[in-house]
Amino acid sequence: MKKLIGLILSCVISVQASATLYTGEVAEDAFVTVAGFDLAWASPCSDGVLEYSCGAMDITEQAGYGWNIMTSNLFNTLGISADTFVVDYSSGNTETYNGKNYAKAVGWFSNSHSHIDVQNGLDGLWSFIDVVDGGSYYETIVYRVADSAVQVPEPSTIAILGLALVGFGFSRRK
Repeated sequence: MKKLIGLILSCVISVQASATLYTGEVAEDAFVTVAGFDLAWASPCSDGVLEYSCGAMDITEQAGYGWNIMTSNLFNTLGISADTFVVDYSSGNTETYNGKNYAKAVGWFSNSHSHIDVQNGLDGLWSFIDVVDGGSYYETIVYRVADSAVQVPEPSTIAILGLALVGFGFSRRK
């Protein structure tokens, strides 16, 4: 009986909590937009592509919405820092640190964490897909081209194309 109780207790104690990834698009209050790019603070750990990570990232579903792991070149071009993510609202998708709210999207990219380490971001400890990082606890950012930057054909262009196709159809009938 003691062995059975011990086995049950060891199973209960050894179970680690893990969250389920959010599905669907990242909520609008979980990212910021800078110079035509949506930026999301995605994980308190390195991306794990070129180095060890303290927690696995899963970008599988979000890649379908255009999200990619940050490159060092784009990071430097946009002049990103932790302050880039400061927002003037508080929600379940923000992390408060020293009186400031930082947008975070961890729930869509990590099932092992629900926070960001703002101090690491303030210290410049960032992870990039194209650089072997110095530590597994570097913060990871993801990006995508902002919806407003995507070129959408004007209705008149679509109408002209439609008329051309109709005309082509009539000419084929004769």
